[in-house]
Amino acid sequence: MWRLKQFIPKEQPSGLEGRTIDVGNVKVHVRDAIAEGGFSCVYAARDMVNPAKQYALKHVIVQDEESMELVRKEITVMRSLKGHPNVVMLVAHAILDMGRAREALLVMEFCEKSLVSVLEDRGAAYFEEEKVALIFRDVCNAVFAMHCQTPPLAHRDLKAENVLLGADGAWKLCDFGSVSTNHKCFDKPEEMGIEEDNIRKHTTPAYRAPEMWDLYRREVISEKVDIWVWFRVNELLPLELQKDLPDGSPSGTKETISKECCFIIKRRPEEYLS
Repeated sequence: MWRLKQFIPKEQPSGLEGRTIDVGNVKVHVRDAIAEGGFSCVYAARDMVNPAKQYALKHVIVQDEESMELVRKEITVMRSLKGHPNVVMLVAHAILDMGRAREALLVMEFCEKSLVSVLEDRGAAYFEEEKVALIFRDVCNAVFAMHCQTPPLAHRDLKAENVLLGADGAWKLCDFGSVSTNHKCFDKPEEMGIEEDNIRKHTTPAYRAPEMWDLYRREVISEKVDIWVWFRVNELLPLELQKDLPDGSPSGTKETISKECCFIIKRRPEEYLS
């Protein structure tokens, strides 16, 4: 998971800042770090041939084979979804063998804001109905594209931090290391243990579907977890169905969001779309 940083210069450069790097067929000049995770950092970068082009450069220190698999998975998923307007575009990538460790470099389209930063900037103010519907629609489009793949791709970690605002004004989904195609009911104790470990490592507790919390319910864990989770993210938007809207809110606001979302909150995964 990435933690977005403020767009301010650091006192001392570190990591890749200030370097010029070739990644595939793209040469970039690395600028400030804009997000960071445990073994990864995302930088703002400029195209050396066309300085008007700005990218996000994700730098991952690959500690072991499991980490390498996550990187390969993210690259594969982004390539399979390339061109979708609501998925962050992968421009180029490279995996470097540095001796003791490997490093992965992913050049992606630059998105300055996340849904989290937009929510924080909003404060106590309410979004317009049209804006909420736009966010909801764009992410649903990205998730739909994932679920239409063969086999379906479950993102499994839909949250506000992974929804970015593109330069074109579209909301885009990112961070595909958590993606799974292992859709099944886990019956055997050893299978349950492995899956519970995967869920613990690669999903966020606040945004887990009920069937991911208790594998002993023996319900199928599939791409449908994204449907339940996206409603939980949508609850962060300031059109809360549980509360009265303030005076002057656009007419039909609550009804519109209710019709789109209320069918999702069910106790069993097979009912999420019923």
